Amino acid sequence: WLSARRPRALDGRGDGKAAGAAPSSPAVAAGVASGPVTIAPQAPPLSQPPGGTDLAALAAAAAAGDFVDVHVHLEEVLQHVNRHKTVPSLNKFPQEMTSEELQHWRTLGWAKDSEPTSDASTEAPSMSASSGAGSAADEAAGAEAPKKRVWSRRWADLTPEQQRAAEAIGYGADSWDRNAWLLPYGDWSELPEQTQRMLNVLGETKESWDNWTYGEGYSAKPTANLTFDTNDLRRWEVLTDAEHEAALALGFTERSWNAEDEVDPECCFRDTFGPQFSACITQGCDPDGLDGALENALKHPKVFASFGCHPKAAWTYDDELEARLLSAFDRAGPKGIAWGEFGLDYSHPFFGPLADNRRKQKEVFARQLRLALARGLPLVIHSRSSDRDMLRMLRHWVPRDWRLHVHAFRGSVQFMETLLEDFSNCYIGVPGIVTMDDPGAVELCLRLPLERMVLETDAPYLPVLGYAYSHPGLIPKIAEGVAKLKGVPTSEVMVAARLNARAVYGI
Repeated sequence: WLSARRPRALDGRGDGKAAGAAPSSPAVAAGVASGPVTIAPQAPPLSQPPGGTDLAALAAAAAAGDFVDVHVHLEEVLQHVNRHKTVPSLNKFPQEMTSEELQHWRTLGWAKDSEPTSDASTEAPSMSASSGAGSAADEAAGAEAPKKRVWSRRWADLTPEQQRAAEAIGYGADSWDRNAWLLPYGDWSELPEQTQRMLNVLGETKESWDNWTYGEGYSAKPTANLTFDTNDLRRWEVLTDAEHEAALALGFTERSWNAEDEVDPECCFRDTFGPQFSACITQGCDPDGLDGALENALKHPKVFASFGCHPKAAWTYDDELEARLLSAFDRAGPKGIAWGEFGLDYSHPFFGPLADNRRKQKEVFARQLRLALARGLPLVIHSRSSDRDMLRMLRHWVPRDWRLHVHAFRGSVQFMETLLEDFSNCYIGVPGIVTMDDPGAVELCLRLPLERMVLETDAPYLPVLGYAYSHPGLIPKIAEGVAKLKGVPTSEVMVAARLNARAVYGI
């Protein structure tokens, strides 16, 4: 089905049939509505504007570090940033938490002790050992060194020289006393020389640092048998008194626990996303997220929006939701720039294989494709474990030169290459998974040409290695991961991704 011969298109749709003809297979019939299809003229891709001066300026800015996140759920990101500001220990690895913080998380049920290993030689030391000084015998033997004792002291107990050294690497009394971790998670050799000198003042050496900090295999450090589950969907009012007390001690409020508070967007753009954040495209892809995406797009010059119905929300799609989607585009005006994310998702272990679920998803996908094509909008495609049906439906409905972004691609290399061959303006989204040791993501990245790649975070849902949560400001880190795999300068990846974002979305 990936390499089958395709008849020559007669009407621009690429399936060899006149508009409105019956679908060509039972698989497509399950998801394709009858009747003629209106395809609005789509503005040409913006990859080569007259004279090329716009692209030159855009490329220069991208080479200097400017970036766009083409796929983010901004409302949820603003809620996450607010939580992480009000609850400092959310920014820590378990190994960095105080015993009191760990106890509060255990009370809430977010931290759980798994079964310890039976191999005594691999048992991790206790949390109490991680905040004291290791024995001279341990250090002489090259054992993993716990934190230097200086890190467990209060700010007032540091010497003036130690305070000055701590300030030089970003600490103040407040951040020091709440055990915030402001330093990189790398080897000593990766630290700037100034940072190394200040750490020397605080008692660190290359040996103590490299034997304690977290790189590969940090799960072998203290709390290795501790697992965290942050998917707590309970509302504040159902927590017990003890859980309320623990949550308040950690910094939660009722509104931040219920994800009802957001950080100020302008401050977030400046302080979290960074000064070189140029724009993002937020997704309004379910009934609950539609209004928030519209509001953020209308309020902020750097925010654009895509509206559609996610395949996992296909069961909510009806005439009322469709009217809301069309109204959102009308109200957003030029800030509503694409339809999606929408598509097919068969990945759920129980619901994914069910025929009724697949049929409903295909019906909703086809219904939205008709609307998106009628409005001339680029498509934001979500495809999980549905390669065959996705390819058939795209071939049936979508003109070969239509602009589409297959977001956070997780299909096969063969499926990706077929999409790129079939659709000349198809771009593949690369998320933060590329920064991890994921063989599938690595292979896809290596096989994907830079000229067909866009960078996205899908924040806050897809992680970036070494960060407590994902947000648009981590696009440069994703670019670094791509550059490392491809053996090219990071600036080359940034420029290609920025030009491609303009080509597919016009921003």
